[in-house]
Amino acid sequence: MATLTNDMYKQIDRHLESIYENSVALAGKISQAGLDSKSQMRGFETLVNSTSRFSEIKNFIKNQAGKEGRQSSGWRQIAADMLTHLDAIESEAAKISNDDPEQLMAAKLRLARGWSKQVICHFLYSRPQER
Repeated sequence: MATLTNDMYKQIDRHLESIYENSVALAGKISQAGLDSKSQMRGFETLVNSTSRFSEIKNFIKNQAGKEGRQSSGWRQIAADMLTHLDAIESEAAKISNDDPEQLMAAKLRLARGWSKQVICHFLYSRPQER
């Protein structure tokens, strides 16, 4: 995987700071959708942090939303919002990387990991307060 420049890392950090409030709002929507299972979000976090492909993150969300059962209805409620956030991350990564394919992949994954950390941390933080 290509190495990002120091300037690219700074741009990624600035972008993550700029979307922090949106990430907090998304975490609230996740809670409202009934995804109260910590393991569901931890599974998502594990995937985001371990995958080498950005598309796998999107596919995970679609897969969860497409399953049958009680938990999938929650995923169906938030899947579109999560995918919209990921589409925005992909667009920002393209700007940061100047569309260099290797740097684009690295920027998308770094942004996705930072974003998911923001969302999941706030989701987990808010859970005890809601009960």
